[in-house]
Amino acid sequence: MVRIKDIAEAANVSPATVSRCLNKDPSLSISTETGKKIYETALALGYPKLKALDKSEEFLVIHKEDHFHDHVDNGYYFSIRSGIEEIIAMNGDICRFVSISKLEVEDKIYSGVIVIGNYRSADIEQIMKFVRNDNIVFVGKLNFYPECFNTVTYNVNLCVNLALDALKEKGYRQLLFLDGKDHYQIPQEYLKITHVMHYLELHRELVLKEYLECDGFGFDAGYRRMKEYLKRNKGPLPEAIFAATDPIGIGVIKALAEEHIVVGKDIHIISMNGSNACTLITPTLTSVDYHSRAMGREAAILVKESVRKQQRISKCVFFAPRIIEGGSL
Repeated sequence: MVRIKDIAEAANVSPATVSRCLNKDPSLSISTETGKKIYETALALGYPKLKALDKSEEFLVIHKEDHFHDHVDNGYYFSIRSGIEEIIAMNGDICRFVSISKLEVEDKIYSGVIVIGNYRSADIEQIMKFVRNDNIVFVGKLNFYPECFNTVTYNVNLCVNLALDALKEKGYRQLLFLDGKDHYQIPQEYLKITHVMHYLELHRELVLKEYLECDGFGFDAGYRRMKEYLKRNKGPLPEAIFAATDPIGIGVIKALAEEHIVVGKDIHIISMNGSNACTLITPTLTSVDYHSRAMGREAAILVKESVRKQQRISKCVFFAPRIIEGGSL
């Protein structure tokens, strides 16, 4: 009789990994290739306790060209990717990551498609044309067809309110807000500045001293914009800074440190995303976490459900945000 130990030896993994993989343990983190190898080995050896397995599916994951170039600037996307790969591997399936610029050379038909990020309407039309698939899940702020396809997102209003509540409760009264410039014609209701201004209308004790628009959403963009602000602003600094992304916040901390401004004492910072990079700087960055890894996991679960036709009504899923405390606030 074939045992777990036999499968583990043949697949060159531990017996515990085999057991958790075959039982679809949601806390198991392995690569797509490893998960597939375990399932194929179990099938080949005729493991008797193996449950009736679905046919292995292959999924396409579409992303922008620069989504996976830098772990600090793109921690959000790497985290989503990790969540997708975890569930895909657990199900014994395969996923292929392809940038939107290379879609036109993809002639394969996939079981389902996950689209990561925000795109212009014309870009979405291009994606729909090339993938020729009804099993699509969008991961990001924007889905132009919410009545037709599943969306995994985060609630911008909840996240912004959570950050500003934290500043207000600390007694801070003046703040700077930094965010990247929108190049994708995202509707106003999805932009963070829209929700910042609405919050300030309701809470007059908190005042926006200045909105600093960055030329990007990464570390360098935040650093450059803060350096420019410090160079031209010779008056007292506001008490707090709200950075729309963790990389912008990390860039701001570096710019302040170069001017000998002590974050957590002279000025206080909160950002959004909750990425691991927040813990790699001093002081650590307080951040609103909207669970990007869980977003990736949920996208992979939903696209599998769609392929199995287990789902009849399109969903819009987001997770309740939380604040990860750091030394910057």
